[in-house]
Amino acid sequence: MFEDNVAVIGLGYVGLPLACLCAKKGFHTTGLDTNKNAVHFLSQGKSHIKDEQVERLLQEATLSGNFFPTADKNELSKASIYLICVPTPINKAKEPDLTPLLGSIETIAPFITKGDLVVVESTVFPRTCEEVVAPLIKELTGLSCQSDISFVHCPERVNPGDVFWTSENIPRVIGGMNADGTRRAAEFYSAILGGPIIDVRDVRESLRPKFSVNSLGELHTKNLPLGAVTMMRSIRDAEAVKAMENTVRDVNIAFVNEMAKISDVLGLDVVDIIDGMSTKPFGKGPYYPGAGVGGHCIAVDPEWLKAASIKAGYMPELIQLSRNTNNSMPDYTVRLLENGFNQIGQPINGAKVALLGVAYKRNVDDPRESPFYEIRDSLLEKGALISVFDSWVNTENTHDSIQHAVKNCVAVVLVTDHDDIVENINNFVFQQSTIKVIIDGRNALDEKKISKEILYLGIGRKSSVC
Repeated sequence: MFEDNVAVIGLGYVGLPLACLCAKKGFHTTGLDTNKNAVHFLSQGKSHIKDEQVERLLQEATLSGNFFPTADKNELSKASIYLICVPTPINKAKEPDLTPLLGSIETIAPFITKGDLVVVESTVFPRTCEEVVAPLIKELTGLSCQSDISFVHCPERVNPGDVFWTSENIPRVIGGMNADGTRRAAEFYSAILGGPIIDVRDVRESLRPKFSVNSLGELHTKNLPLGAVTMMRSIRDAEAVKAMENTVRDVNIAFVNEMAKISDVLGLDVVDIIDGMSTKPFGKGPYYPGAGVGGHCIAVDPEWLKAASIKAGYMPELIQLSRNTNNSMPDYTVRLLENGFNQIGQPINGAKVALLGVAYKRNVDDPRESPFYEIRDSLLEKGALISVFDSWVNTENTHDSIQHAVKNCVAVVLVTDHDDIVENINNFVFQQSTIKVIIDGRNALDEKKISKEILYLGIGRKSSVC
């Protein structure tokens, strides 16, 4: 058991696995969440998040006897390390909303004492910690984030549904208000992750050469060790790491979505083309087009980076263009479906359409920013009769099974390619005699298994959209 008591604020997709990891590694860990139902389940060793890796971690944390979920903020009084893992969403105007983050600071402020470590894992735009959060801590506690406490940012890195990259091994970056705080936080994260501490100035050299061949002719690639902790030279650089790494993904996804539209008008198959491109062993993704970009990272972080840039006086045109492109994909998917109805000579108004998938990505139970909602609302406006099924997110389901959802449907739109949904589609949905059109919003289906009687249209796959 370590002497430091850890408090994790927010027990969602980021905070829960982090809290469990801390407990598993021997830290007395108090997890605070305002969702009393979630706390009730966690107190019984049951996860409110559907994820095998999180559920396993929770079991291990519960057995350790070090994990104490609570909805009572007074339980934080003995903590000396505070890890803030609350959501940082954007509002309807696509502007950053710091309300949950600032609220969490107000929650922990009565308990912060000199010498404590406060870590913001929540995604923020550069300078938020220095110009917004640190002054609030000073105002509420009288303590300086430069000299009295260690105040750092460690941007969360979570990839829900990934069976390999988990909270236990993903390399992290740390940046603090001073060098001592950065080092202290790095040592803490190294203790729970088990990886080495690396200075950011040594990263490039440690990864060179990226590719090499040994004496046996075997190919080797260099990567950072699992659980490595990289110390950045400033807290604002650490903030920018998360915002920029997801913006890079957003820009690249926007480009392949653009290629999908180009492929449609040129009669190309963009998935085959990308697969061909992926045979080049350097200098590319691959990325694939889809019905839309969702989730709390790629669909949100570029907006935070854009907001920070605009505030500083520069309009990032490429980020804006990429956001516009990716935001257009739900509408593009609907137009693809309309094109399918035109080809079969049937109006979409009054036609029964099954939407399969609500979650923003495969094999997760997170619907935040999912393209499903825009696709559904657009189809309802056009008079379609909508049935919905998602095996991971049931809040929008109109039926209790995929079989019932597709019954008597003229068209099926695959919004989320959960493994079980794809398997069930391949096994029996194609046998439904009423289905005339299928829109593969994730290019995940095996076209060879689709009946010739069904019009199959993927995103950028030799279709024709006006």
